[in-house]
Amino acid sequence: MEEIPVILVTAGYDHTIRMWDALKSTCTRTIRTPTRSRGNPRVSLYDVFGTSEAPVLSLEGHTANVTAVEFTQDHKFLATSSEDKTIKWWDVYAGNCKRTMQNGSIVNDIAVHPDNRQELIISCDQSGAVRVWSWRREEILCQDVPQPDVAMRSVAVSPNGQLVVAGNNLGQVIVYRLIIESLPQTGRTVELVPYINFDAHDGYRITRVVFSSNGRLLATCSSDHSAKLWKFTERPIMVGNGVREEIIQAGAELVHSLNYHSRWVWDASWSSDSGYLVTVSTDMRAALWDVRTGTVIREFKGHQKGVVCVALNDAAT
Repeated sequence: MEEIPVILVTAGYDHTIRMWDALKSTCTRTIRTPTRSRGNPRVSLYDVFGTSEAPVLSLEGHTANVTAVEFTQDHKFLATSSEDKTIKWWDVYAGNCKRTMQNGSIVNDIAVHPDNRQELIISCDQSGAVRVWSWRREEILCQDVPQPDVAMRSVAVSPNGQLVVAGNNLGQVIVYRLIIESLPQTGRTVELVPYINFDAHDGYRITRVVFSSNGRLLATCSSDHSAKLWKFTERPIMVGNGVREEIIQAGAELVHSLNYHSRWVWDASWSSDSGYLVTVSTDMRAALWDVRTGTVIREFKGHQKGVVCVALNDAAT
């Protein structure tokens, strides 16, 4: 049986995409991307296993920097967000834009709901809003603005689709329950219900929030040069003076503070078994972490400027 390669992909301010043998820490391929003085409104898709530096597909339609790219789980569709205040929904096979959602504020991040049948995109933006969209109807189904004008930097949806997490400029993480109810007359209702709110990075900007593949842990990246791993907890407590009542109190527990990088940590990617995490930083390095011990087991050096994006492919599909 042919061994499945473990491929790590990083991208940085040096306008290169680098592909690595993650088990050997060696760079196996470098793609140089065009330098644009006014940002990059184009989305380019490359063949990871190919040899050409040319993209296999380019998607054009945004008019300012693209801030996030998210595939559906079947990889047939793609959602993108941009500083042009829009979210776009693309048909990958056809190579064209099917829907455009007008947000009214710079969109910093998006997440696609893991159940394609729900047809949902979750976004966060510069105005501080967290929004749930129907991409088919191009409309907002529900939203929350915890602190107006405190920018929300990153958003994630749990693998089971039940939790939404957002991180802001003040180092705070807001966790919501995503409630979807089917109704016979109106179709359905979608609601963001506040669940947990905690300080993750002591006033420093959160740059990325990412759920582990199994949904049990959350990684947060920050301008404080660290990444942190969290697990959500629920414990019963007794309340009331006369008739006492038991309620469930939810919270977040720090599992590891990952301290290796010397500058901002911008992105993180989990292995398919949730046992490993890769982080990237302005310090031009990527680091592979053993999640159980919270220690670095590989480092990747080669970028000439800060590294801001990372993806890890260690699955057989």
